[in-house]
Amino acid sequence: MKVTDYIVEFLQRKGIHDFFGYQGTMIAHLVDSIEKNPHTRSHSSYHEQGAAFAACGYAQAGERCACAYATSGPGAANLISGIADAYFDSLPVVFLTGQLNTYEYSGIPGLRQQGFQEIDIVAMTKPVTKYAVQIWEDEDIVKELNKAYHIANSGRKGPVLIDLPMNIQRGDVKNPVYEMSLEEMGLGEARLGCLGAEVNRCEVSDFAGMVAESGEREALDSAKLAEGENSDYAVVAANAIRGALDKAQRPVIMLGHGVSDKAVRDQLFTLARQWKIPVITSVLEMSALPWDDPLNFGCIGGAYGHRYANMIANAKSDLLLCFGISLCTRQIGTKVHEFAKGAEIVRVDIDPYNLQREIHEGRKGEKCFCVSAEDVACKLTEQQAQIGSYEEWLAVCRKIRKELEQVDDATPQRYPNRMIAYLSDRLFDTGAVAVDVGQHMVWSYQSFHNRQGQKTLFSGGHGAMGYALPAAIGAYYATGKPVACICGDGAFQMNIQELQWVKRENIPVKMIVMNNEALGMIRHLQRDYFDCVYADTSDGSGFSSCNFSDVAQAYKIPAKRIQGEDVEKYAGKFLEQNGPELLEIMLEHGTYAYPKTCLGEPIHNQQPYIPKPIFDELMEL
Repeated sequence: MKVTDYIVEFLQRKGIHDFFGYQGTMIAHLVDSIEKNPHTRSHSSYHEQGAAFAACGYAQAGERCACAYATSGPGAANLISGIADAYFDSLPVVFLTGQLNTYEYSGIPGLRQQGFQEIDIVAMTKPVTKYAVQIWEDEDIVKELNKAYHIANSGRKGPVLIDLPMNIQRGDVKNPVYEMSLEEMGLGEARLGCLGAEVNRCEVSDFAGMVAESGEREALDSAKLAEGENSDYAVVAANAIRGALDKAQRPVIMLGHGVSDKAVRDQLFTLARQWKIPVITSVLEMSALPWDDPLNFGCIGGAYGHRYANMIANAKSDLLLCFGISLCTRQIGTKVHEFAKGAEIVRVDIDPYNLQREIHEGRKGEKCFCVSAEDVACKLTEQQAQIGSYEEWLAVCRKIRKELEQVDDATPQRYPNRMIAYLSDRLFDTGAVAVDVGQHMVWSYQSFHNRQGQKTLFSGGHGAMGYALPAAIGAYYATGKPVACICGDGAFQMNIQELQWVKRENIPVKMIVMNNEALGMIRHLQRDYFDCVYADTSDGSGFSSCNFSDVAQAYKIPAKRIQGEDVEKYAGKFLEQNGPELLEIMLEHGTYAYPKTCLGEPIHNQQPYIPKPIFDELMEL
């Protein structure tokens, strides 16, 4: 069996039927195998970065493994931003790259290049993959593919990369295997189960010594703890949570994308409803609950989060139950030790590295458990009758949300938020909405009305401009439903060539470009901290944008350009049409994102500042 035929057959047996990439000489055998397999399809982007982001969108929207490929040299290098996106957002993606023949390697240390388009993509991507390997012998692909797929989809999920020299691609697999034990993959279960158990027995401060050795990260993250051991630590974590709830009066459940399984999230939400505990999410998990769910109290954000989420978590809660949320500076602000000083924090995370990060100085009032949220949720479900209700606290949270929503609604600068809210109600039937990076990202996670089952997709950790359009394309193939993307003028230009992909495959994507003819977020920074020197951020200072409606029509995609004040007049009817469409909305040049936390301020005290009487009243509740 040809090596590339085996790779494609293996991945399609695992449920991957859509492959995203760009053709090239050094990956031609793989593309040929995809085309010949009756159960798989190759979708060609017009830049390898687009293929990588499409795979990310596919993985995020479908909550399953994806695959992207590229040829050697510049093709492989162009994947790197998407690989990093998958890594930081814990997305299981198998990246396959072509490479020159193994017999072409010179063996000369320090030689920059032996063959055309040769590049050491394995070394380049190791910092942003869970596992990266080059195949040197035909039969090695069996073990390495099984191993890579397991690593990508185990523990805290993430990308892997397999580099395939041309002679290996056309080689022969005599014994194709589609399921392997951990021992056969070189991930000995007994050893790794023991390692995992030891980590759970340690204080968090001891984690570093346990996992510092090179290569331990992949092993530890991918290990399946022995069933009895994992169950034991889940009991310990559940008991700690129950004990904390017995003492607490104002608990909050905080959910991050480290809880990647919908069934687990739903189990936690069932508990939250039983106990009447408010839920706050990370930006990546904002669609875990519909926007109008009575337990949904928005997204935490150190700079641009919901006012009410920031106030509830940072200033009002006395207990934060954190499941798979990293509590990074983007979420809780740069003054990490100042976050939620009045609250006990219980953290459950399968990633021990996240738990190494100290939130409260000296870990005062902080408990950490390196165990899966699934197991803890199961144990809590068994104990739910022993935990009371927090209805009075929930009423306080509702008042905080109502009052602060009124504060924001009265802020004139937030008119783009109102546009997003209106547009989201016209996109209710989309399976996923991909949002690019920039001010429009802030407006979207603050104001988009996501429905039950509707996924909102972000480049959360990597923050890559150019993400949304290809991610929406990937989401379409994952969901089988119409999709949408929301972009700014700067972000959309980064991968605008994928309009050809949209047209070629007639992808039903609603593209919304919010155009203020500036890199607004950086312009905001330059206004506040650089004396209004708008270098490379606005027209006349190094940045400009085109008429996106004209560009879309050049690709024969229906498009319309409207002024911001005409959104409600024209947008709804335009978006009712079938097939791909682009709607360009012209905004004021000096458009900014609010509320925003200023440097040095606590995250619940954002600009424009809350009127003091209201602030004092809420702080006294």
